[in-house]
Parts: sequence; C-alpha cells; structure tokens
Amino acid sequence: MAFIRAEKLIHSYAFEGSKQRSLDELSLTVERGEFLAILGHNGCGKTTLARHINALLELQGGELTIASLDAKNRANVWRIREKVGMVFQNPDNQFVSSIIEEDLAFGPRNFGVPEEEIPVRIQTALAAVGMSSFEKRSPHLLSGGQKQRIAIAGVLAVDPDIMIFDEVTAMLDPEGRRDVLNTIKRLHEDGKTILMISHYIEEAVNADRVALIHDGKLLAVGTPREMLTDLELLRRTGLTPPLPVRLYHDLKARGRDLPFCPLTERELVDALC
Repeated sequence: MAFIRAEKLIHSYAFEGSKQRSLDELSLTVERGEFLAILGHNGCGKTTLARHINALLELQGGELTIASLDAKNRANVWRIREKVGMVFQNPDNQFVSSIIEEDLAFGPRNFGVPEEEIPVRIQTALAAVGMSSFEKRSPHLLSGGQKQRIAIAGVLAVDPDIMIFDEVTAMLDPEGRRDVLNTIKRLHEDGKTILMISHYIEEAVNADRVALIHDGKLLAVGTPREMLTDLELLRRTGLTPPLPVRLYHDLKARGRDLPFCPLTERELVDALC
C-alpha cells in the first residue's frame, strides 16, 4: 500500500452562501521516501491537500490514509500529526518562544517525548539544518533563510516520517532560497518523505515526481522532465515553463534546434555548447 493514498478527495469552502470546491475528487499516491513536488496556480487546492494530509482539515468526502492511518477516524488525528510535519510560508507564524531552544522543545514536549530525550532531539534537529550552536538565540533576530531553517528544525525535533513544505521559499532572497532547498534535499537523502508546494517551478526539478493540480483536480503526475517540458500541459495548469525550456522553444521557433530540451541551467549550457 502507498505511504500516502488519497482517493477522490472533496473539500469545499463556503463563501457568501455558495460553495466552491477546492478539491474535486482528487486522487494521488505517494510512496515512502519519495520527493513529490506539487505545482499549480494560486487557489488550485495545493495547500488544501496538504492540510488534509496533516489532519488540519476534516475529510468532507473521499478516502485518505497516511502511513496506514485512516484520516476519517478522528482518533488518529494526533498520530497523523506526529507522522506528518508541516512547514509554512511565513516562519514567524510557527515560533512559540523567543528562544530557539525553547521553541524546538515545544513540539516534542506536546507529543510526550521524555524530557531527558528533548535536548538530544534539539541538537540533532539544529545540526540537520546547519544551525548548531543557535539554541540560545532569538529567532526574531535571524535572517529570513535562517528563520525558515529554524522552523524546519522545529518540525524535525518531532521526528516525523513525512515533511510538507508549503511555499517555504516564497519570502526569501536567492541565498535564503538556496540554503532552504539544500536543507530539503538533505532531508530527502536522509530518508524523509517530502511533499513540496512551491511558488517557483524551477524548484521542482530535483523532485522524484511532479504533480500538477488544476481547479482542485490532479491534472497529471510524472517525472520533472515529463511534466516541466510539456508546454501544453503547463499552459493548462496556468504555469510558466522553466527558463531553459522556454529558451529551447524560442530558439526552435527561430530555426535554431538544440540537441535536446534542457530542464536545468546546467543542461542549457551543455546544449548550447
């Protein structure tokens, strides 16, 4: 059985008396240890899906199991939240203390981790995000990228099997984005199951698979090369192709054929050379 299995999920938000489906019979599976990037235009249902997987929203329709736990059973809510950690776009919204050490202890303490084990978890989580020796600092005095890495460490301290990143680089400068993406890559290499919702389509190239969501439905799922080089598919999803893909097709339209369609800047350089 898939590590995460969603079958015909339905969810609607009520607006001014009417109902709009944010998830419209969406079905998706994720395997243990997989890195799945979830892309789509604003309001397509990406975050709604993530909040279901983290048991922040109750099921209105369909089936959902996470690590063999039935999300319909409200008795499983805390077990699911222990299995699934979620990092949000604005790290300031996740901090509960003015001291990093106390902030990182909050999650494990609430999940009943023995008190003597918590300091070890804090140090392990900080080391995993490259922020060792920051435990006595205040998160509000850090840069945007450092704050986001501390927010990731706060989730890691609970030691979830699945980590969801919801637009975590949207508020960061290029250096901060690079640091956070490198952290996510290391977590995947360490065996975490990663679901990444991104504002930047280029960030999906390192995923194992890419899921394209449009108006609450799963439009397509496949490898990054399959999904991100298909101009028609991206157009239907409302996404702009990565720069190397756009350049490839622009050159082709002008009679300059490259030997292959590059997906990354490195591949673009190779193709041009």
